[in-house]
Amino acid sequence: MKIYAIDTSKPEAEEHYELLVNRVSLEKQHKLDRFLHREDALRGLYADVMLRWLACRQLKVSNASLQFTYNAYGKPSLINAPAFHFNVSHSGKWVVCAIDDHPLGIDIEQLRPIDFEVGRVCFSDTEYDALMRQDADSRLSYFYDLWTLKESFVKAEGQGLTLPLKSFSFELKAQPFIGFTTEGFTTEYCHFKQYELDQDYKMAVCAAHDQFAQQVQQLDINTLRLEVATQA
Repeated sequence: MKIYAIDTSKPEAEEHYELLVNRVSLEKQHKLDRFLHREDALRGLYADVMLRWLACRQLKVSNASLQFTYNAYGKPSLINAPAFHFNVSHSGKWVVCAIDDHPLGIDIEQLRPIDFEVGRVCFSDTEYDALMRQDADSRLSYFYDLWTLKESFVKAEGQGLTLPLKSFSFELKAQPFIGFTTEGFTTEYCHFKQYELDQDYKMAVCAAHDQFAQQVQQLDINTLRLEVATQA
């Protein structure tokens, strides 16, 4: 497994936009054009470009040859590359991508104020009770710990919102212990790891094995631009 990140708040992210946007599909270009906020377009572009760059390097193929397909719930995969699994996420200034030879899920979230009543809908009763027992200074951090872990699992499973968020539960104790239980179903995706990419963000990865990347590799946008520019 490898995990990569790009900081889209850097000036060069905007400077290279027009060059890089020509390296993604026309469908993706049209989608980027429809974003109301420029930062959303930047995140969407760099998520796609980083994934394409990684796929070209890993599979030794051209950018033009990459073809994506989607399952019934919208999870993407590459055609003719059954051993290349990936998942992307973005929030705030960060875009992250995890790749592996087994399906996986990744989620990153910027820490922002939130109404904790959301937890009644998104979390199991056990998770919500644990959340509300946290002191005021740590409750927001705990909320996003749970949220990113749950999102990473949902994304690894690839069933979208058809998987009830209350049907599985996490228990967070002393790091790095992460307790995980499911109700009414079994899963192979039961290994989790949290990463500290930025003090204002939470990030978690879910996998079918425990061979996690030791660290997140931050990509230099200028290097990425130069390499992507040479990919046919």
